[in-house]
Amino acid sequence: MSPPPAIESSSLGKWSEPIHRVRMMLQQPLDLGAQSRYPTIPSLPEWRHLWSAWDTLILHIIPRRCLHDRPIDLRHPFIFYLGHVPAFADIHMAAAEKAPLTEPQSYAQWFERGIDPNIENLSICHSHSEVPKEWPLLDDILAYRDRVRARFTNWLDAYERGGRRAEAGAARRVWMAFEHEALHFETLLYMVLQMNPEDIKAPIEASFAPLGGKQPRESWVRYAGGSDLVFSLAGDNESEMQGQELPSGHVFGWDNESSQIRISLKPFSIRSQPITNGEYLTFLQTLSGSSESVDGLVPQSWVSLDQEPALSGDYGVRTVVGTPSITTTEAAMWPVCVSQKQANAYAKWSGKRLPTEAEWIHASRTYHLARALATGDRKAGFAASKSIDGFLAQEMNPGSVQEILQQPYDMFVPSDANVDLASWHPQPVIADGAMFIGNAWEWTSTQFYPYDGFKPSA
Repeated sequence: MSPPPAIESSSLGKWSEPIHRVRMMLQQPLDLGAQSRYPTIPSLPEWRHLWSAWDTLILHIIPRRCLHDRPIDLRHPFIFYLGHVPAFADIHMAAAEKAPLTEPQSYAQWFERGIDPNIENLSICHSHSEVPKEWPLLDDILAYRDRVRARFTNWLDAYERGGRRAEAGAARRVWMAFEHEALHFETLLYMVLQMNPEDIKAPIEASFAPLGGKQPRESWVRYAGGSDLVFSLAGDNESEMQGQELPSGHVFGWDNESSQIRISLKPFSIRSQPITNGEYLTFLQTLSGSSESVDGLVPQSWVSLDQEPALSGDYGVRTVVGTPSITTTEAAMWPVCVSQKQANAYAKWSGKRLPTEAEWIHASRTYHLARALATGDRKAGFAASKSIDGFLAQEMNPGSVQEILQQPYDMFVPSDANVDLASWHPQPVIADGAMFIGNAWEWTSTQFYPYDGFKPSA
């Protein structure tokens, strides 16, 4: 089998978290129930877009000769993930249909679960699938993938034609398989970026604008916070829904997204733009010129472009379409991708801190809603407001704001946000702008622990 042709990012459309469901038109009064009019299960076209994106990444951007490479020692070679994604999906579809696994059934055992060592102690690793002495042949894995996809296509076709009852437990498994593949697209992408850049086969031709001007001026926004704020995925109880008919518009969540929690937030300010590569390079050069150590602070998302001593030479930013220079191209203005240790070091150096998860959710969920409301006569009120949530309290019913915070996703996504593969590389941070959504995941200071009442998914 030959790999698929390269595809333009714009042709992928809405393949992952269904952005078209959350880019809601602002209405007066605001229609917070609009999500119930959308299908609860990803449609077959959405699945095909996702499969197209996945195939482009693993069968085009990664050359076949590199499929057995392990650019990150704590992960399996690429070929494992080519089998893992359909195996995970097939395990859940078999459970949904109460039917046997797709042949060969041994693939479910080999590809079910990857390695995930403890970063602090690499000798500790959770239970994972048996690693075969040799991975199956590529063409055999692709044939297995195609059989699993055909199985999903048949299930979805029957569901969409109205010939299959949408039982909540089965629908949850289908959603889980979809989101699992979308998440693995992202995690596989950061593995690809650790390859030798010369081995990466770019999906499209790209050019990078020369660096012009200074770093964008910092933009900070204020929030009043409040007491008894609810953060959760409301109305998704796996055990209670088992065996029931799937409600229209229901939104599923992972088991660690339930149940409701109530939090009090003190007033806080947050920078509305991410830190750029150029700003982070200045931070490292400043430390390097002092007595402080920069060990472990150079991001893995960078690659040295010359033979000069560390931090006195030039770095490029790793992408699948090239490694543009931080000192001479627009990459200086892109958000920097760093570890939490590196993010904390920068925050401490600048006299700031990372936000908590609750602060981040509160800020990101309300900022773009406030900007969407701040049109016409409201512009002046937005500019003069002492806080984003204070402005919303003036313009909306407080209960509506609280309902927005309980939604499972951001209800207002800027049309120019770099999401949904709008671009194969980050986009520049702009002066006095905001970039709460898109380009990269965000670090917070909150440890990842289960909420009270957590129950693992069945």
